[in-house]
Amino acid sequence: MKPSLQTNSSLPGRILVRFFLIMLGFLIGIALFTPWDKIWASALTRVDEQLPSVGMTWEGLDRDGPFSFRVRDFKVTVAQTPGALHFKRAYVTMGFSPLATVRLDTGGPECTLELFSNGVFEFEGDLNLTYLLGFGDFKGTLRASGSLFLPDGAKLPHSGWVDIRSQRLVLPGDKSVEDFAFTAEIENEKMNIRDFSMMAPIMYKSTGSAIIDPNDLFRTTFTLTGEMTVGRESFPYPMQGTLADAIW
Repeated sequence: MKPSLQTNSSLPGRILVRFFLIMLGFLIGIALFTPWDKIWASALTRVDEQLPSVGMTWEGLDRDGPFSFRVRDFKVTVAQTPGALHFKRAYVTMGFSPLATVRLDTGGPECTLELFSNGVFEFEGDLNLTYLLGFGDFKGTLRASGSLFLPDGAKLPHSGWVDIRSQRLVLPGDKSVEDFAFTAEIENEKMNIRDFSMMAPIMYKSTGSAIIDPNDLFRTTFTLTGEMTVGRESFPYPMQGTLADAIW
């Protein structure tokens, strides 16, 4: 009778093992045969439709699965703003916190963007300005970091900060800027500029404020109070204007 008792006691274990094997096979089948590329493409399209002031286009999706995918030749446009932001590839990984992590490839240098369910997004990394802006008149690599709170339906972040630095930038007209630094806090359309400085073509360091134009970024107005240094002499050098004036 004792062998019979051992056989009976192992029966529930065998049933449990078979159940888990069946479930494992079912999940593997879902992972392998579900058209994830179509599902993620549909999700991207819905996101694009929910952002009326932002447009997104892409060549295609690959390396797709239940929790991640890669977007090829990804472009982002903003209403009333010329040009587009161009990313060679965007690697997207879904999660819980952050809700999504996006690794943006600008032809070599990469920047990581983390999106949270409460509307906060954080970013840090390098951006190849030439590739990002479509091989235009801008050249150089930016080191960017920041954290912004952008609730649903908002055109501008309600709060946050950004920090942008570069050893060397080339602006339209072959104007070169070296050791550039920009740090600011943002609250709706108001920007508190904590640091705007460069070492060349002039040595300049300043603080100030700006008002962001939600319809055209290049119409953003700024006022700076700072000092210019020539040789061993420093003297006040205030500046004001629009972002377009400063660039072009």
